[in-house]
Amino acid sequence: MSDPLVRELGLLRALATHLDRRPLPPEGLTQGYLRREGLGHVREDVDDMIVIRMPGHHAFTELTECILERVPRMERGVAYADVQTELFARMENYIGREPSNVSDQDAQALVAHFEKWFADRALPRRVFVPCVISRTPAPRFEIGPVTFEYIDDITASNVYPRSADDTIAGRPGFDDIVRWMREENADWLAHVYVEGCEPKRAEEIAELSVDLVIVGLQLAAPYLDTRTMSRLDARRGTSQKRAMSEAGGFYSTGWTRREPGLAIGHGTLPDILEKAAPVFVAVGNVVRSFATGSYRLPTLERAWCDAACWFHQALAESIDTIAIANLETALEVLVRAESSRGSERRMVEILSAFFGLGPDDQITPGSLLTTRQFARNIVRDRSRIVSGQLTRLEFGRGAWEYRVHLTNKRTREHFRIGITPGASSSATL
Repeated sequence: MSDPLVRELGLLRALATHLDRRPLPPEGLTQGYLRREGLGHVREDVDDMIVIRMPGHHAFTELTECILERVPRMERGVAYADVQTELFARMENYIGREPSNVSDQDAQALVAHFEKWFADRALPRRVFVPCVISRTPAPRFEIGPVTFEYIDDITASNVYPRSADDTIAGRPGFDDIVRWMREENADWLAHVYVEGCEPKRAEEIAELSVDLVIVGLQLAAPYLDTRTMSRLDARRGTSQKRAMSEAGGFYSTGWTRREPGLAIGHGTLPDILEKAAPVFVAVGNVVRSFATGSYRLPTLERAWCDAACWFHQALAESIDTIAIANLETALEVLVRAESSRGSERRMVEILSAFFGLGPDDQITPGSLLTTRQFARNIVRDRSRIVSGQLTRLEFGRGAWEYRVHLTNKRTREHFRIGITPGASSSATL
């Protein structure tokens, strides 16, 4: 290795000084025991435990950072905790070693181990994600790196295992997922190719990629029950709501379907995909950058992805005060505001840049609210909500409906215009 590992060598020697193997304490591993004995890290074995004394705690953390710098692909592709777990396992070889005997070869071997360890785990993989989008059948479709299959088409698709080996390895798992989807009324299966990640991290990136392309559907068809579209295991309500109340001995009951996409009938989904093609192409390109970790415009694309996650959560939120706080946060993240100072000014500038609205213009035709007042209200409401000055419990939903609706509408338009070249606020999907 051409670059001398001076820092890594020093940290390994520091760890060798403070590594030890001890019997398990009779009272078990408690916080009191760890503090009393001055232990920073502990790993239990069957009959004993490996410990790093507190002076070696910082060396262990620094060595983890060094490894991530030496193998930079791991920063995206593996969880930090997993790197530390593997590093701790390697430290067992240094118990009882004289620190001065730890050499450059040891540091080189450690880095080489992690290069191979990560390469063996970061295989290209396709991750499958059940989704709740619509109950209506439609042909498979793609948005960027994400492909969606309707539940009745899964077993006939090219992703369903067919060979004898695949039957043993994959078909039971596939059948279990399809069975679970039917039980939960989730009619769409998304699948995403992810490279350069260990399994858990690949699953996380795939799920976030699905969230982001669902935002594309929510932007393209906001009035077709898209706001609660989500992954099956995401935070969401039930598919129906039943209510019962009693007054004066008389009972009243109610029932409402709450599934997303109820207004999407046969042929509607392909029509949305066709009419809003520029939105889906733009969203797909950004999501592909996110899924691969290779950004064309890193600052802009990361800001859009982060803001889209806030927007997605805001749409699904049933408590309107929290929704409005999330919507304003989405706008701040979209313009990469790193401080809360100047939020009102930034909001006015956003409305001017995207819609050509001056500070004293009506926020919408016929509205009594000006651009400046709208910006001030949003920033004030969010501040009062997150600081606890304003509680949702003291207001009925009607008191906030207009603000949430208007903020949602403007935020949605910001996302569309910001991601679609040549789009304008008058675009109709």
